[in-house]
Amino acid sequence: MKTRVAFAIGLACLFAAGCGVQSSASHAPTDVAVAAAAQVEDAPTPTEQSPSVEPAEPAAAPAEAPAPAAAAPPASDDAPKPPAPKAQRLPADRRPRRPGEAEKITFEDLNLGMQADVAYRPFMLTDRVKELEGQRVSILGYMHEGQLSTNSVKKFVLLKNTQCKFGPGGQADHLGMIYLKEGTAAKLTNQVVKVEGKLKIEPVNVDGITWSVYDVEDATVEVVK
Repeated sequence: MKTRVAFAIGLACLFAAGCGVQSSASHAPTDVAVAAAAQVEDAPTPTEQSPSVEPAEPAAAPAEAPAPAAAAPPASDDAPKPPAPKAQRLPADRRPRRPGEAEKITFEDLNLGMQADVAYRPFMLTDRVKELEGQRVSILGYMHEGQLSTNSVKKFVLLKNTQCKFGPGGQADHLGMIYLKEGTAAKLTNQVVKVEGKLKIEPVNVDGITWSVYDVEDATVEVVK
């Protein structure tokens, strides 16, 4: 039991397992002012005979600077947020069971209704789980990523889905401790795997909280294509 608890704590530790500056208004063109002054200097005196000169047209008023663009409203905390990623759903193993083969189950067969961070008690067992204990079963799931080795995995945690937690905050009936056959090993993968082995009820408790309920021993594992 101490070995199982040490293994569980080790896996959990490994997996601690997102200007524009407003321009000033332009001044009146200086050429217009110079032209006006020249007309005054060249104006005829009262004794001079000169044709009448029509008054010059007033200079056009300078264009007004464009009004500053309205500032964008600050983001609201009530703005809709993107939905959280959904847990991946396991494919169904619909191949018919042949005589002598392991019984095909899902994590629904192992559901005890346990909440996160609670201790297992024997009264939680369902008739279905009691029926399966000691039997050779086949179940689909995901390999927990907290492994010391990725190419020679001999034991690992099988998760119900990719959102499941192992350890604090996890639900102990949503996973199982997998122990492969003696002399065999597997490679770590993020794909769905099928595990086949003997199901046992072996709760692992850490600081009064149950981290897992089930073991699958003498197991084989293969990636589901």
